[in-house]
Amino acid sequence: RFFFRISLSSGADWIPISQEKKHIEGYLTIQQTRYRDIMRYEIDIPDELGEIYILKLLLQPLVENALYHGIKIKRGGGTIYVIAREENGYLVFLVKDTGCGMTPEQLEELNRRIKKENPKVSEGGGGFGLVNVNMRIRLYYNEPEGLQITSGPGGTEVCFRVPCRTKEEIYENESISG
Repeated sequence: RFFFRISLSSGADWIPISQEKKHIEGYLTIQQTRYRDIMRYEIDIPDELGEIYILKLLLQPLVENALYHGIKIKRGGGTIYVIAREENGYLVFLVKDTGCGMTPEQLEELNRRIKKENPKVSEGGGGFGLVNVNMRIRLYYNEPEGLQITSGPGGTEVCFRVPCRTKEEIYENESISG
């Protein structure tokens, strides 16, 4: 229910961080009920960032990826961390898991796929959520870099930074929710 409400959110592309945080909390609460024995999570998004607007659905695919490709397949499970900070006019987001991590070859292949100019949905290998988020960050924010991904036996970290934008700074012709 959370997911559909935020996905539709009056067709808006931009939402306040407070709304994205609620969405992530809702998603993780549901998943924790399903994976009670193997998944823990911590969300560290300071309330004072709540009125900054971001492109909707940037975090949820990263969290979903951490659960399905990190925590779910690791014996004994693990923890997902969602962290946001404001640094010099930018928002920095980190989604980190203590899951099984990727091999250097898997990481290299994923990085190759997200950096392609025109990634195809039909290409195999999973990670489409990451490819999509990366593409949207580069397109909507006109940022040369999208996602930075590091991974090893201790888990995976996906980080990105985007400029802080208030409701007023988003152009009149952009659709806004909230």
